[in-house]
Amino acid sequence: MENGFGVDDLFQDETVPRLSSRRRVDARLDELRLSGCNSKIAWSKVGSIAIINSAGTGVETRHLACNPEDGQWKLSDAYPIANVSRYHENQRLVHVTWNSPGAELAVVDVLGRVSFYTVFLAVNHLTATRSQILDQDDDLSALVGFWWLPPEKPYALYRPAARQEDRNFRYQALSFKPFGPFHPIANKVAAIGVTRGGTVKMWYQDGQGRYQEVTAELEGFASLDDLFSHASISCSKDHSAVLAAYTLSKQLRVYRIVINWPQPNQPNQPHTVLPNPPTLVIKHLKIEDCACPADSSTHDVSRAQLTHLETLAPNPAPPDIRSSPGVLAVFANKKADGETFSVICRWSLKETPCTLHPSFDQMGVRRTSVSSPTISELYRMDDVVMDKCIIGVSQVTSGTVIALAFSDGSLELRDRYVILPFSTAREYCSTNKNVVMNMMQAGFAFPPEKPCINLALSPNNAVAIRLGPDNDTGLIVMEYMNGPMEQNDNLEIACVALAHQHAYSCNNLINNDDLLLVAQKYRNPTFNNTFLSEAHRALNLKMDFATESLNERLFRNPLLQRCLSLQNSLDFRGERVNKRLSGKLAWATLHLRVASVAFALTFNNPQRQGQGGSAGAASGSGSTSSDIDLRPEALQTLLGLVRWLMDIMSLTISDLFELSKATKNRTSDLAYVRQKVLSGNSPALFLALSSAPRALLRYNCRSLRGLETTAGKHLSPTLSTATDEETKATFRSLKVPIESCAVKISQFERIMTDIDGTIRAAYHNIPEAERAQAEKLLFVNNEIPPIFRAAVERLLNTTLPNLRNDLDIAKLFWHDVTWLGFHDDVASREYRRRNRIDAIRKVVLPKDDDSGGAGGGKVRLRRCTRCCAVVEDIVPNKSPSHWFGSMQRMCFCGTLWMHIS
Repeated sequence: MENGFGVDDLFQDETVPRLSSRRRVDARLDELRLSGCNSKIAWSKVGSIAIINSAGTGVETRHLACNPEDGQWKLSDAYPIANVSRYHENQRLVHVTWNSPGAELAVVDVLGRVSFYTVFLAVNHLTATRSQILDQDDDLSALVGFWWLPPEKPYALYRPAARQEDRNFRYQALSFKPFGPFHPIANKVAAIGVTRGGTVKMWYQDGQGRYQEVTAELEGFASLDDLFSHASISCSKDHSAVLAAYTLSKQLRVYRIVINWPQPNQPNQPHTVLPNPPTLVIKHLKIEDCACPADSSTHDVSRAQLTHLETLAPNPAPPDIRSSPGVLAVFANKKADGETFSVICRWSLKETPCTLHPSFDQMGVRRTSVSSPTISELYRMDDVVMDKCIIGVSQVTSGTVIALAFSDGSLELRDRYVILPFSTAREYCSTNKNVVMNMMQAGFAFPPEKPCINLALSPNNAVAIRLGPDNDTGLIVMEYMNGPMEQNDNLEIACVALAHQHAYSCNNLINNDDLLLVAQKYRNPTFNNTFLSEAHRALNLKMDFATESLNERLFRNPLLQRCLSLQNSLDFRGERVNKRLSGKLAWATLHLRVASVAFALTFNNPQRQGQGGSAGAASGSGSTSSDIDLRPEALQTLLGLVRWLMDIMSLTISDLFELSKATKNRTSDLAYVRQKVLSGNSPALFLALSSAPRALLRYNCRSLRGLETTAGKHLSPTLSTATDEETKATFRSLKVPIESCAVKISQFERIMTDIDGTIRAAYHNIPEAERAQAEKLLFVNNEIPPIFRAAVERLLNTTLPNLRNDLDIAKLFWHDVTWLGFHDDVASREYRRRNRIDAIRKVVLPKDDDSGGAGGGKVRLRRCTRCCAVVEDIVPNKSPSHWFGSMQRMCFCGTLWMHIS
């Protein structure tokens, strides 16, 4: 009708939208019945979400991102992957799937052609790694199953967190080796697909990263009934793959696939290249005729059709415990009222020894060395009937949990063996406050949602993205449903569940931004401190570094990095909102780690390619500076870091002087000292008292001294002829912030060493657990335990007054440190509003309308999806220094970058 009116408006029929939604769900079920390779949306473990667009000819990505304006987490805009439709010649795309680590994406079209993409430098920018598709174009080549080979890396599983006699929860992680098959070359990937006509294809990367393909046939088909509609693959204990395939004649066929990789040319050497293509050997294991739901007294299952097929890998277990692969199938049918119900059917695949009749023993002596053959048997388990329509099945938590998505927008996590929801089963009762298995058992749940046709779970199963009937997208975020969070018991259980999942993600290198999205609703000082304390306990992270020398446990500890990132993010409420002390302390420590890595790689891993005669001259003169990367372009990357470190020293000393003045004659009253620190909101005292930032400060002081000494030698008259002018100019630039700072490196280092000695003496004969608890209270809760009383009194009463006599106080007072972002005054806030700092190089980035990029063009930027740090977009292999290149792949907080320009 005209003027935008239609039949719906004329008759005001409110059932039309519901019927329209039901029709779209029915259409989605038809797609699921036709093929097992039919996922339009997938969420990777690195945080990228791939979605087939509404036209069905392209793929776009989204991700979770923290808004730099207000610190709120949200779903990002859509970013189309370039040239997907061209690679697939505008054929309809039907399936997207990520590999286990989450960096490789496969896109499948209706004809079974596959293209591959990888996340390299930014979560919203994927690069094609296989775009020239030469696969056949016919219906029998359409894929009905697709599976990525797992990486050969151990993974961790956590036992349920259990309350101990001291009321604290105990977390226990177990490490498992994954089941194969694996790609023999480290960091290379492979995938297996099964076509409708029974061809098994394997795509694999060769030594140069190019995709190659090999094929094998399952078996010939005599009629159309032998064609496959669904297939699923998983690993097994003998490092072969188990394939379950479903035919149009309702047969369930199980096969074993053995991949014979070519051996390396040199025995006992790791694979670096594949001298020959691998071969696929397929063995038929078992056929289950009429694999359909069993008769039910409550539902008519006679016409139920398969919608999902999953092959379950053996459950992670110690070697002495037998576990078998399994098969899970979901069938759907309609009830008399038109509503759809689902039936879950399950089989266990077990190896049974084949025994001979005793009469054969009488025919002769049997050789005991000959092992008895085994046969594979499928053991049927009880069906599970559900009065809801299942539109998605996935295996989560390393295959130990089954996630079910329903057409009404709801989700459930169920035990793999009994298929009971964690939220209702008696053995997983959420009222148990002494054992926490996972977030859903602890009382978290997904709120009711609108109908949808596809759902994908986040890496930690805490958030879901829904694809609605109109191809609209939206997030479903878990909420705590077991009572008000203000109650102490509920807050503790919620934080334990979050920390339990956070620890799992950290130990398995999984993005956990989704947990911060869940937590943002409950953020307050009490919740933050409880969550952080449990996160430290779950990861067994000890913040006590005072009694040991600087080592890998502090310097390159990814768990420490993850906890610092969590602490900073919980406090982040926007770039222009002042941080609390806890967030400032974590933020400063993260930046100190950046400086430490930069100096370590510059001093110990020089890039000697193209290095001029200066290094050789230095070596020839016997100088220790021969270990330093002396290329001017490499040294120039340290300019901003040197200035930042000298200014953080000035800020620390200046704020400590203010604290000493404010607490005069009351330095023994630690509660009063803490009150003054909190009112000033300066991290200075805690940077000095906490062992982690203090150790990093001391390391950076030594590095600065070494750099200053090297600069002095190369600028001395004796080396003037051996050092080129560009290197001299760079060294002069490096000396400027060192010489202009009111606090000398040696003075600051002396203070840190004095504090370190006082705390070491206080720690003498103190048990390790008490030291770790004191350090955690200091760093996380910003409390000052009594054990630090001697260090505080000596610092404020003796050390600082002595230092005041050696400093130019006026110069220190007027030294501008507003750009650091640690002060809350008007000048600091205004500087943050007007300027944007490169978070790695510590230099001011050009404005949007400035031409400061390469070749005079606009500078390209990247932003961290979590901490919102901004850096210039530089390709790692074009980086001027080794340390700077190493920082390009991920933010220093441990999260991926995103392109913002």
